[in-house]
Amino acid sequence: MENIQFSNMDSWRGSSSGKFGLTFKQIVLQHINRCVVNGSVEFRGGFNQGINRGNYTDYIYVPDSRDIYNNSIKMLRALLLGYFDKQMKEADKELQEEFDKSYKEFSEQEDKSRELKHEWYNFKIDWHIRLFEELIMLSKRLNFFEEESFEEEM
Repeated sequence: MENIQFSNMDSWRGSSSGKFGLTFKQIVLQHINRCVVNGSVEFRGGFNQGINRGNYTDYIYVPDSRDIYNNSIKMLRALLLGYFDKQMKEADKELQEEFDKSYKEFSEQEDKSRELKHEWYNFKIDWHIRLFEELIMLSKRLNFFEEESFEEEM
């Protein structure tokens, strides 16, 4: 009978040499960096931008930077979900309940004025910033920010 052995996913590098693969920790750190970059821009709604091509105009969609940021935080949460400790589970539960309550209140509004939509987007951004802060503290508790050192074979 053949013995099946599984790799440790925390240290898996994805290639036989290990030189070009990423560990889970490196993936998380790269995604944290992406969240920081996505959150370090001026937030604006998405829109179609016209590009004059002489006798015609092309339109390209410029994505909503608020949604890009919020989605990057959601994906970081998805990455770390399996690593949630008791403290993070409690914080996540409170945040999710707050979000659900606010979304319900927003959804029940008959007149979704421009001002109401603006308030909802501001709430979502602030909420995702707080979730990001909790995820960063979790990452710190998991020692994701400790430097790794390994010797490469020459």
